[in-house]
Amino acid sequence: MAIKAVGARLPPRWLLLSREREATGWSPQDATHIADAIWELRGSDGLSSDIIVEVKANLVEPRMVDRVASQLKALSNSRHEQAGAIPVCMLISTYLSPLTRGRLTEAGISYADSTGNIRFAVDRPAVYIEIQGADRNPFREERPLHSLKGGRAARVARGLLDYRPPFGTRELAGKTGSSAAMVSRVSSLLEPDEIVTKESPRGRIVSVDWEALARRWAMDYDFASSNALTTWLEPRGTRALYSRLRNTGIRYAVTGSFAGYRFAPVAEPRLAALYVDDPDTAAQSLGLRLAETGGNVLLVRPFDPVVFERVEYDDGITFARVTQVLLDLMTGPGRGPAEAEALLAWMRDKEDIWRLPMTNTT
Repeated sequence: MAIKAVGARLPPRWLLLSREREATGWSPQDATHIADAIWELRGSDGLSSDIIVEVKANLVEPRMVDRVASQLKALSNSRHEQAGAIPVCMLISTYLSPLTRGRLTEAGISYADSTGNIRFAVDRPAVYIEIQGADRNPFREERPLHSLKGGRAARVARGLLDYRPPFGTRELAGKTGSSAAMVSRVSSLLEPDEIVTKESPRGRIVSVDWEALARRWAMDYDFASSNALTTWLEPRGTRALYSRLRNTGIRYAVTGSFAGYRFAPVAEPRLAALYVDDPDTAAQSLGLRLAETGGNVLLVRPFDPVVFERVEYDDGITFARVTQVLLDLMTGPGRGPAEAEALLAWMRDKEDIWRLPMTNTT
Protein backbone atom coordinates (compact mmCIF):
# COMPACT_ATOMS: atom_id res chain seq x y z
CA MET A 1 0.00 0.00 0.00
CA ALA A 2 1.42 3.39 -0.99
CA ILE A 3 0.83 5.12 2.36
CA LYS A 4 2.85 2.42 4.14
CA ALA A 5 5.63 2.51 1.54
CA VAL A 6 6.01 6.28 1.93
CA GLY A 7 5.51 6.27 5.70
CA ALA A 8 8.24 3.68 6.19
CA ARG A 9 10.77 6.05 4.62
CA LEU A 10 9.96 9.15 6.69
CA PRO A 11 12.36 10.49 9.33
CA PRO A 12 11.89 9.32 12.94
CA ARG A 13 8.83 10.68 14.75
CA TRP A 14 7.21 11.77 11.47
CA LEU A 15 3.72 10.48 10.72
CA LEU A 16 1.69 9.95 7.55
CA LEU A 17 -1.98 9.46 8.37
CA SER A 18 -4.99 8.65 6.22
CA ARG A 19 -7.90 10.95 6.87
CA GLU A 20 -11.54 10.32 6.10
CA ARG A 21 -12.20 10.90 2.38
CA GLU A 22 -13.99 14.21 2.07
CA ALA A 23 -15.50 16.38 -0.60
CA THR A 24 -13.21 19.23 -1.52
CA GLY A 25 -15.48 22.13 -2.18
CA TRP A 26 -17.98 20.92 -4.77
CA SER A 27 -21.52 19.84 -4.21
CA PRO A 28 -22.10 16.21 -3.10
CA GLN A 29 -23.88 15.58 -6.39
CA ASP A 30 -20.65 16.12 -8.34
CA ALA A 31 -18.87 12.91 -7.37
CA THR A 32 -16.16 13.40 -9.98
CA HIS A 33 -14.67 16.18 -7.85
CA ILE A 34 -14.07 14.15 -4.69
CA ALA A 35 -10.54 13.19 -3.69
CA ASP A 36 -9.84 9.46 -3.65
CA ALA A 37 -7.93 9.94 -0.39
CA ILE A 38 -6.58 12.71 1.85
CA TRP A 39 -3.41 12.07 3.82
CA GLU A 40 -1.92 14.22 6.55
CA LEU A 41 1.84 14.52 6.91
CA ARG A 42 3.03 15.54 10.39
CA GLY A 43 6.61 16.52 11.04
CA SER A 44 8.45 16.07 14.34
CA ASP A 45 8.26 19.84 14.90
CA GLY A 46 4.44 19.84 14.76
CA LEU A 47 4.09 21.23 11.23
CA SER A 48 1.61 19.40 9.01
CA SER A 49 0.41 19.32 5.44
CA ASP A 50 -2.47 17.68 3.61
CA ILE A 51 -1.84 15.37 0.66
CA ILE A 52 -4.61 15.19 -1.96
CA VAL A 53 -4.45 11.73 -3.54
CA GLU A 54 -5.83 10.58 -6.89
CA VAL A 55 -5.85 6.81 -7.56
CA LYS A 56 -5.85 5.46 -11.13
CA ALA A 57 -6.30 1.70 -11.52
CA ASN A 58 -5.68 1.86 -15.27
CA LEU A 59 -2.49 2.81 -17.07
CA VAL A 60 -1.76 6.54 -16.98
CA GLU A 61 -0.19 7.47 -20.30
CA PRO A 62 2.04 10.55 -20.67
CA ARG A 63 -0.60 12.38 -22.71
CA MET A 64 -2.99 12.07 -19.74
CA VAL A 65 -0.73 13.85 -17.26
CA ASP A 66 -1.95 17.39 -18.04
CA ARG A 67 -5.55 16.39 -17.39
CA VAL A 68 -4.69 14.51 -14.19
CA ALA A 69 -2.57 17.42 -12.95
CA SER A 70 -5.38 19.87 -13.67
CA GLN A 71 -7.87 17.77 -11.70
CA LEU A 72 -5.51 17.39 -8.75
CA LYS A 73 -4.64 21.07 -8.62
CA ALA A 74 -8.32 22.01 -8.74
CA LEU A 75 -8.87 19.73 -5.73
CA SER A 76 -5.82 21.20 -4.00
CA ASN A 77 -6.98 24.77 -4.55
CA SER A 78 -10.40 23.97 -3.18
CA ARG A 79 -8.83 22.39 -0.08
CA HIS A 80 -6.59 25.45 0.25
CA GLU A 81 -9.64 27.70 0.43
CA GLN A 82 -11.09 25.55 3.24
CA ALA A 83 -7.98 24.81 5.31
CA GLY A 84 -5.74 27.80 4.59
CA ALA A 85 -2.70 25.77 3.53
CA ILE A 86 -1.86 24.53 0.05
CA PRO A 87 -2.08 20.71 -0.04
CA VAL A 88 0.38 18.55 -1.97
CA CYS A 89 -0.93 16.69 -5.03
CA MET A 90 -0.15 12.99 -5.46
CA LEU A 91 -1.02 10.35 -8.05
CA ILE A 92 -1.07 6.62 -7.31
CA SER A 93 -1.32 4.01 -10.08
CA THR A 94 -0.47 0.40 -10.81
CA TYR A 95 2.42 1.45 -13.06
CA LEU A 96 3.90 4.77 -14.18
CA SER A 97 6.33 4.78 -17.10
CA PRO A 98 9.54 6.84 -17.02
CA LEU A 99 8.01 9.42 -19.38
CA THR A 100 4.84 9.64 -17.29
CA ARG A 101 6.89 10.07 -14.12
CA GLY A 102 8.96 12.78 -15.77
CA ARG A 103 5.89 14.75 -16.75
CA LEU A 104 4.39 14.37 -13.28
CA THR A 105 7.61 15.77 -11.82
CA GLU A 106 7.49 18.72 -14.22
CA ALA A 107 3.90 19.36 -13.15
CA GLY A 108 4.85 19.27 -9.46
CA ILE A 109 2.88 16.10 -8.74
CA SER A 110 4.16 13.48 -6.32
CA TYR A 111 3.53 9.86 -7.28
CA ALA A 112 3.76 6.20 -6.33
CA ASP A 113 3.08 2.98 -8.20
CA SER A 114 2.83 -0.66 -7.20
CA THR A 115 6.23 -1.52 -8.71
CA GLY A 116 7.98 0.74 -6.17
CA ASN A 117 8.40 3.98 -8.09
CA ILE A 118 7.94 6.76 -5.53
CA ARG A 119 8.48 10.50 -5.57
CA PHE A 120 7.17 12.31 -2.49
CA ALA A 121 8.04 16.00 -2.23
CA VAL A 122 6.58 18.31 0.46
CA ASP A 123 7.79 21.83 1.28
CA ARG A 124 6.27 22.21 4.75
CA PRO A 125 7.27 20.17 6.64
CA ALA A 126 10.16 19.69 4.24
CA VAL A 127 10.72 16.12 3.06
CA TYR A 128 11.83 14.54 -0.18
CA ILE A 129 11.68 10.83 -0.98
CA GLU A 130 12.51 9.30 -4.35
CA ILE A 131 12.66 5.54 -4.97
CA GLN A 132 13.28 3.74 -8.28
CA GLY A 133 10.95 0.90 -9.20
CA ALA A 134 10.26 -0.79 -12.56
CA ASP A 135 10.90 0.97 -15.87
CA ARG A 136 8.77 -1.53 -17.79
CA ASN A 137 5.15 -2.40 -17.18
CA PRO A 138 5.05 -5.89 -15.60
CA PHE A 139 1.28 -6.22 -15.86
CA ARG A 140 1.06 -6.71 -19.65
CA GLU A 141 -1.97 -4.50 -20.02
CA GLU A 142 -3.57 -4.84 -23.46
CA ARG A 143 -4.17 -1.58 -25.24
CA PRO A 144 -7.64 -1.16 -26.68
CA LEU A 145 -7.93 -2.09 -30.34
CA HIS A 146 -8.89 0.79 -32.62
CA SER A 147 -9.16 -0.95 -35.99
CA LEU A 148 -9.24 -4.31 -37.77
CA LYS A 149 -6.01 -3.66 -39.63
CA GLY A 150 -3.32 -6.29 -39.54
CA GLY A 151 -3.24 -10.06 -39.75
CA ARG A 152 -3.94 -10.84 -36.08
CA ALA A 153 -7.17 -8.85 -35.99
CA ALA A 154 -8.13 -10.13 -39.46
CA ARG A 155 -7.88 -13.75 -38.36
CA VAL A 156 -10.41 -13.09 -35.62
CA ALA A 157 -12.68 -11.06 -37.91
CA ARG A 158 -12.69 -13.90 -40.45
CA GLY A 159 -13.55 -16.37 -37.70
CA LEU A 160 -16.43 -14.21 -36.50
CA LEU A 161 -17.73 -14.10 -40.08
CA ASP A 162 -17.21 -17.79 -40.85
CA TYR A 163 -18.55 -19.49 -37.74
CA ARG A 164 -22.11 -19.57 -36.48
CA PRO A 165 -22.46 -18.51 -32.82
CA PRO A 166 -22.76 -19.18 -29.97
CA PHE A 167 -19.15 -19.92 -29.08
CA GLY A 168 -16.63 -19.03 -26.43
CA THR A 169 -13.56 -16.85 -26.74
CA ARG A 170 -11.19 -19.79 -26.41
CA GLU A 171 -13.17 -21.85 -28.91
CA LEU A 172 -12.85 -19.14 -31.55
CA ALA A 173 -9.19 -18.61 -30.67
CA GLY A 174 -8.53 -22.31 -31.23
CA LYS A 175 -10.34 -22.36 -34.57
CA THR A 176 -8.56 -19.29 -35.91
CA GLY A 177 -5.08 -19.84 -34.49
CA SER A 178 -5.42 -16.64 -32.48
CA SER A 179 -4.91 -15.87 -28.81
CA ALA A 180 -7.87 -15.54 -26.48
CA ALA A 181 -6.61 -12.03 -25.68
CA MET A 182 -6.84 -10.99 -29.35
CA VAL A 183 -10.35 -12.43 -29.66
CA SER A 184 -11.35 -10.39 -26.61
CA ARG A 185 -9.78 -7.22 -28.03
CA VAL A 186 -11.57 -7.59 -31.37
CA SER A 187 -14.84 -8.35 -29.59
CA SER A 188 -14.43 -5.27 -27.39
CA LEU A 189 -13.95 -3.13 -30.50
CA LEU A 190 -17.16 -4.48 -32.07
CA GLU A 191 -19.45 -4.68 -29.03
CA PRO A 192 -20.27 -0.93 -28.74
CA ASP A 193 -21.78 -1.04 -32.26
CA GLU A 194 -23.67 -4.28 -31.40
CA ILE A 195 -21.83 -6.13 -34.15
CA VAL A 196 -20.85 -8.69 -31.52
CA THR A 197 -23.09 -9.50 -28.56
CA LYS A 198 -22.04 -11.49 -25.51
CA GLU A 199 -24.23 -13.16 -22.92
CA SER A 200 -22.21 -11.34 -20.21
CA PRO A 201 -19.06 -9.18 -20.13
CA ARG A 202 -16.85 -12.28 -19.91
CA GLY A 203 -19.33 -14.71 -21.36
CA ARG A 204 -19.75 -16.43 -24.70
CA ILE A 205 -20.44 -14.65 -27.96
CA VAL A 206 -24.12 -15.25 -28.70
CA SER A 207 -24.60 -13.28 -31.90
CA VAL A 208 -22.58 -11.67 -34.70
CA ASP A 209 -24.08 -9.27 -37.22
CA TRP A 210 -21.94 -10.67 -40.03
CA GLU A 211 -23.00 -8.12 -42.65
CA ALA A 212 -22.24 -5.19 -40.34
CA LEU A 213 -18.93 -6.85 -39.49
CA ALA A 214 -18.01 -7.17 -43.17
CA ARG A 215 -18.76 -3.50 -43.76
CA ARG A 216 -16.84 -2.51 -40.62
CA TRP A 217 -13.83 -4.58 -41.67
CA ALA A 218 -13.95 -3.02 -45.14
CA MET A 219 -13.32 0.35 -43.49
CA ASP A 220 -9.85 -0.86 -42.46
CA TYR A 221 -9.04 -3.09 -45.45
CA ASP A 222 -8.41 -2.48 -49.13
CA PHE A 223 -7.84 -5.34 -51.56
CA ALA A 224 -5.25 -3.48 -53.65
CA SER A 225 -3.27 -1.77 -50.89
CA SER A 226 -3.53 -4.37 -48.11
CA ASN A 227 -2.12 -7.08 -50.39
CA ALA A 228 0.75 -7.10 -52.91
CA LEU A 229 -0.64 -7.38 -56.46
CA THR A 230 1.16 -8.18 -59.71
CA THR A 231 -0.45 -8.44 -63.15
CA TRP A 232 0.22 -11.34 -65.51
CA LEU A 233 -0.96 -12.62 -68.87
CA GLU A 234 -2.30 -16.05 -69.80
CA PRO A 235 -2.23 -15.75 -73.63
CA ARG A 236 -4.76 -18.54 -74.12
CA GLY A 237 -7.27 -17.04 -71.71
CA THR A 238 -8.62 -17.91 -68.29
CA ARG A 239 -9.95 -21.32 -69.41
CA ALA A 240 -6.37 -22.43 -69.93
CA LEU A 241 -5.44 -21.00 -66.54
CA TYR A 242 -8.16 -23.00 -64.79
CA SER A 243 -7.09 -26.16 -66.57
CA ARG A 244 -3.59 -25.72 -65.18
CA LEU A 245 -4.86 -24.88 -61.70
CA ARG A 246 -6.48 -28.32 -61.47
CA ASN A 247 -3.06 -29.93 -61.75
CA THR A 248 -0.74 -27.46 -60.07
CA GLY A 249 1.13 -28.24 -56.88
CA ILE A 250 1.29 -24.66 -55.61
CA ARG A 251 -0.92 -23.33 -52.84
CA TYR A 252 -3.49 -20.89 -54.19
CA ALA A 253 -7.04 -19.63 -53.67
CA VAL A 254 -9.18 -17.91 -56.31
CA THR A 255 -10.86 -14.70 -55.13
CA GLY A 256 -12.53 -11.68 -56.73
CA SER A 257 -15.00 -11.76 -59.61
CA PHE A 258 -14.47 -15.36 -60.64
CA ALA A 259 -15.07 -16.57 -57.08
CA GLY A 260 -18.15 -14.39 -56.56
CA TYR A 261 -19.61 -15.34 -59.94
CA ARG A 262 -20.26 -18.89 -58.71
CA PHE A 263 -22.97 -17.64 -56.36
CA ALA A 264 -24.07 -14.28 -57.71
CA PRO A 265 -23.34 -13.73 -61.43
CA VAL A 266 -23.39 -10.07 -62.39
CA ALA A 267 -21.32 -10.02 -65.59
CA GLU A 268 -18.90 -12.45 -67.19
CA PRO A 269 -15.58 -11.98 -65.35
CA ARG A 270 -12.42 -11.35 -67.34
CA LEU A 271 -9.74 -10.87 -64.70
CA ALA A 272 -8.76 -13.84 -62.52
CA ALA A 273 -7.37 -13.06 -59.07
CA LEU A 274 -5.40 -15.72 -57.20
CA TYR A 275 -3.88 -15.61 -53.75
CA VAL A 276 -0.47 -17.30 -53.90
CA ASP A 277 2.52 -17.54 -51.57
CA ASP A 278 5.04 -16.34 -54.15
CA PRO A 279 3.88 -14.68 -57.40
CA ASP A 280 7.06 -15.42 -59.36
CA THR A 281 7.02 -19.11 -58.46
CA ALA A 282 3.30 -19.34 -59.19
CA ALA A 283 3.69 -17.58 -62.55
CA GLN A 284 6.42 -19.99 -63.59
CA SER A 285 4.34 -22.98 -62.53
CA LEU A 286 1.26 -21.73 -64.39
CA GLY A 287 3.09 -20.53 -67.51
CA LEU A 288 2.15 -16.86 -67.10
CA ARG A 289 3.90 -13.83 -68.56
CA LEU A 290 4.46 -10.60 -66.68
CA ALA A 291 2.21 -7.87 -68.09
CA GLU A 292 2.29 -4.17 -67.23
CA THR A 293 -0.89 -3.64 -69.29
CA GLY A 294 -3.51 -5.92 -70.76
CA GLY A 295 -3.06 -8.69 -68.20
CA ASN A 296 -5.86 -11.12 -67.36
CA VAL A 297 -4.46 -12.64 -64.16
CA LEU A 298 -3.72 -11.02 -60.79
CA LEU A 299 -1.31 -12.92 -58.57
CA VAL A 300 -1.76 -11.67 -55.02
CA ARG A 301 0.64 -12.11 -52.13
CA PRO A 302 -1.81 -11.93 -49.20
CA PHE A 303 -1.71 -9.70 -46.15
CA ASP A 304 -2.03 -12.83 -44.00
CA PRO A 305 -2.22 -16.62 -44.61
CA VAL A 306 -5.80 -16.54 -43.30
CA VAL A 307 -6.88 -16.20 -46.94
CA PHE A 308 -5.91 -19.86 -47.42
CA GLU A 309 -7.97 -21.07 -44.47
CA ARG A 310 -11.40 -22.70 -44.73
CA VAL A 311 -11.17 -22.60 -48.54
CA GLU A 312 -13.86 -24.07 -50.79
CA TYR A 313 -13.51 -26.54 -53.65
CA ASP A 314 -15.52 -26.61 -56.87
CA ASP A 315 -14.76 -28.63 -60.01
CA GLY A 316 -11.17 -29.21 -58.98
CA ILE A 317 -10.50 -25.51 -58.27
CA THR A 318 -9.66 -24.03 -54.86
CA PHE A 319 -11.61 -20.87 -54.01
CA ALA A 320 -11.13 -18.50 -51.09
CA ARG A 321 -13.83 -18.63 -48.44
CA VAL A 322 -16.91 -16.70 -49.53
CA THR A 323 -16.42 -14.26 -46.64
CA GLN A 324 -12.93 -13.40 -47.90
CA VAL A 325 -14.25 -13.06 -51.45
CA LEU A 326 -16.94 -10.69 -50.18
CA LEU A 327 -14.39 -8.44 -48.50
CA ASP A 328 -12.15 -8.43 -51.56
CA LEU A 329 -15.02 -7.47 -53.84
CA MET A 330 -16.30 -4.79 -51.44
CA THR A 331 -12.93 -3.04 -51.54
CA GLY A 332 -11.84 -4.03 -55.03
CA PRO A 333 -11.63 -1.95 -58.21
CA GLY A 334 -14.09 -1.65 -61.10
CA ARG A 335 -17.41 -3.40 -60.64
CA GLY A 336 -16.19 -5.22 -57.51
CA PRO A 337 -18.52 -3.29 -55.12
CA ALA A 338 -21.55 -4.05 -57.33
CA GLU A 339 -20.57 -7.72 -57.39
CA ALA A 340 -20.21 -7.60 -53.62
CA GLU A 341 -23.79 -6.36 -53.21
CA ALA A 342 -25.05 -9.24 -55.34
CA LEU A 343 -22.99 -11.68 -53.29
CA LEU A 344 -24.35 -10.15 -50.09
CA ALA A 345 -27.90 -10.82 -51.28
CA TRP A 346 -27.03 -14.47 -51.88
CA MET A 347 -25.35 -14.75 -48.47
CA ARG A 348 -28.37 -13.30 -46.67
CA ASP A 349 -30.56 -15.94 -48.26
CA LYS A 350 -28.12 -18.84 -47.83
CA GLU A 351 -26.60 -18.19 -44.42
CA ASP A 352 -27.39 -21.75 -43.34
CA ILE A 353 -25.20 -23.01 -46.22
CA TRP A 354 -22.05 -20.90 -46.05
CA ARG A 355 -21.78 -20.26 -42.31
CA LEU A 356 -19.88 -23.00 -40.50
CA PRO A 357 -20.94 -24.67 -37.26
CA MET A 358 -18.64 -24.36 -34.28
CA THR A 359 -18.09 -27.93 -33.17
CA ASN A 360 -17.71 -29.05 -29.58
CA THR A 361 -19.69 -26.14 -28.22
CA THR A 362 -21.34 -26.66 -24.87
